[in-house]
Amino acid sequence: MRRAERRSTPRPELRRAVRYFLCLNALAIIAVAVAVSLASVHLAREQAVHFAERSARGMAEWLIAPHCTSSLRTGDPAALRALDEAVRPRMRDGSVIRVKVWSFDGRVLYSDQSELIGRRYELSADDRALAGTDRVSAEISDLDRAEHEYERQTDRLVEVYLSLRGTDGEPVLFEAYFPADRLEADARYIGRGLAPLALLTIVALQLLQLPLALVLARRLDDAHRERGRLLEHAIAASDLERRRIARDLHDEVIQDLAGVGYSLGAVELHLSGALEPLRANVRRLAATVQRDVRALRRAMVDIQPPDLSVTGLPAALDELAAPLRTTGKVCHVRVAETNELPVRVRQLLYRSAREAFRNIDKHAEADRIDVAVEAVDAQVRLTIADDGVGFDPGDPPQPDHLGLRLLGEAVREVGGTLTITSAPGAGTVVDVVLPLDDAGERRRWTPWRR
Repeated sequence: MRRAERRSTPRPELRRAVRYFLCLNALAIIAVAVAVSLASVHLAREQAVHFAERSARGMAEWLIAPHCTSSLRTGDPAALRALDEAVRPRMRDGSVIRVKVWSFDGRVLYSDQSELIGRRYELSADDRALAGTDRVSAEISDLDRAEHEYERQTDRLVEVYLSLRGTDGEPVLFEAYFPADRLEADARYIGRGLAPLALLTIVALQLLQLPLALVLARRLDDAHRERGRLLEHAIAASDLERRRIARDLHDEVIQDLAGVGYSLGAVELHLSGALEPLRANVRRLAATVQRDVRALRRAMVDIQPPDLSVTGLPAALDELAAPLRTTGKVCHVRVAETNELPVRVRQLLYRSAREAFRNIDKHAEADRIDVAVEAVDAQVRLTIADDGVGFDPGDPPQPDHLGLRLLGEAVREVGGTLTITSAPGAGTVVDVVLPLDDAGERRRWTPWRR
């Protein structure tokens, strides 16, 4: 039942992946919303300007062109009055602010502002280039030219210029001013129509992608679990092989060497007198055999770690520290009661301490080692500090540091962290933090004990 509950409970990595996906989606929606809004307003303005161009062209062709006669060019009052009577009704609704008809030499032939008729102004090169063409020029007017003296009370206007031919066949320049606020209102109207549709489409797409993202995240989580199970099986197989090798060493090689050592000791006792040099050689050989037996026994302990469910982690760590103490090093071990910890957590703590002790013995030249195991919220922390020579973390790793790299991979595989802090002459601190999976296995630990 507990395994089924664990399987149905989402892992923290899965929850983080889903939150990450949702945050990215939210940011994407916001970014697209801003982009769509800006694009919609830009498109709406372009459409509004195009509408102004079409309106000006229609007005020029149907209202202005029939009244552009030779009499209008000469300033005939009747011709001016006839054109004015045609233009005024079109301007009555306020959709057109100003109408002008120019000759291409810069003279105003007609304007609904009668004071402008007959005046001359300098036309721009772009305006003169429209003569005899079908092109239309439209822009937001800055109203700073002299011809705009009667329009400056208006904030912004859209100016539209185009060339048309009068009844006499001569080209004239038609100019119409449209209120920019109406165009802006049209742009906002179009933008409000386009933006929600685009946003709803994006939100719907993201919602359709969410189930797929959840499925992929769960598959990734299952693959992570399967990888963890495979690693556990590999470790179990490795432990089984270690036990077999340790058993063979104990039952065969170590027993044989121990027997040889005892035999050499017995031989030494029977040698005397002239055979004293031979006796010294036998004594030396016996010491060598006994030293090798001790080394093999230590190797056997490394190959086959103790059964932590029987020995307990505190006693196992004390046993690891014993060889260091025999060399004169001061080694303090503080471990809380760990019987309630998961077995794999205790095993990984033991492996971490064993690897740290091995490196201290080989490289640290330390006089004091402090070992502590403590509970930190939903985690267990192992800290091993020495006062040795230390090293520069930036130096290339040595070949015999492979054990530390493999240990780091094993710690990361269960979601923990391995941190090594050191500096030349400042000692080294190895810090291993492992998570506790099941709340039911997290009990209150007993006080420190030696």
